[in-house]
Amino acid sequence: MAKHAYSLSGNAPKLFPSETFFGNLMWSEDDGISIPYCCPFADEWGKPVSMHIDDEKDFPVPSEIDMIWLSLVENKFYSIEEDLPKDVIEQLLQETDETDGQPLYNYIIVGMAPYGRVALWLHGDKRAKLLAWMKAEETDVDFEDFCPSTNLSRNEYVEMMLKSSDEAYANLATKGLPPRDLFDNYMKQFTYRYLPMFGHWDEEEGKWLQYTEEEQEMKPVFDFIEETLYDGTHDKLHDGGLLNYHEAGKPKKLAVKWHIKKSEYTAYFWLEDEAIRAIFDRFYGAHADTKTDFIIYIDPIKNKYQLALYRYGLREPQIINEEAYQLIVFKNKFEYFRSENYDQPRGAWIW
Repeated sequence: MAKHAYSLSGNAPKLFPSETFFGNLMWSEDDGISIPYCCPFADEWGKPVSMHIDDEKDFPVPSEIDMIWLSLVENKFYSIEEDLPKDVIEQLLQETDETDGQPLYNYIIVGMAPYGRVALWLHGDKRAKLLAWMKAEETDVDFEDFCPSTNLSRNEYVEMMLKSSDEAYANLATKGLPPRDLFDNYMKQFTYRYLPMFGHWDEEEGKWLQYTEEEQEMKPVFDFIEETLYDGTHDKLHDGGLLNYHEAGKPKKLAVKWHIKKSEYTAYFWLEDEAIRAIFDRFYGAHADTKTDFIIYIDPIKNKYQLALYRYGLREPQIINEEAYQLIVFKNKFEYFRSENYDQPRGAWIW
């Protein structure tokens, strides 16, 4: 049985922490790897929260998940036993970074979301891929078996754990549980590609003009784009894959880099959760597989930037309202422009 170098980690969203009773990825009926314990799991969606402390890193590819966990905000236990896409995992674990020959992925991450939803990712510094989005069933667990070392009741224990996270406790107290479709929406996949377009913004005409032949020497040259998505994945490979049609979640953060002669520019976009969710749902409707161009218009001279969505059959691209995102631009590592609504903390563009 072939082995691959990876670690297993658990994850739950910051505002909706969870704690495992047990969590195993199995490669045979009697053997597998356990999710390292964390009390509780809570972090940015898709990030490794716990890790193994031993030196063993080579394991067979898992074919099944077997897990029971406690959703603290719901005070409910969930159970899942389900087959995993073993062949897909096997293929991806063989992929290497062309720049250094190292494996692209070094973590398998199991994410626990409210209402028994379970995500499985392959995660590396430069790319993370969503492998599966699964549904668990509510189950009963004897609390003395779950936590034999405490004299607290289940309700007292849950409240204590929630209070250990001020943010999660305050969110539950003020907003309650999230909508049932929130994480289904986060994990929904769409077909699109990024299409950076450099041009001149004509304020009077309210339209974009192309660079003329005489201006080609001063036309910006695209370098790369990086993304972080609401489905917990990211891509920072610079291999051109983001410029081709592919399935992906909704963008959360984008970085676009270009240069003009010896001057280097980078634009960082933060896309607001509810706004981009509504925009994608309205644009795609029931057809998430519609091939769409996610256009990024750039005029670095006038500091005009626009995001838009376009599909075949439309007369013109649909502009994304500027209130749906924040933007900061750097030229030669110094701030060059920021949108009026920009309120990210200092250093937030380092991601």
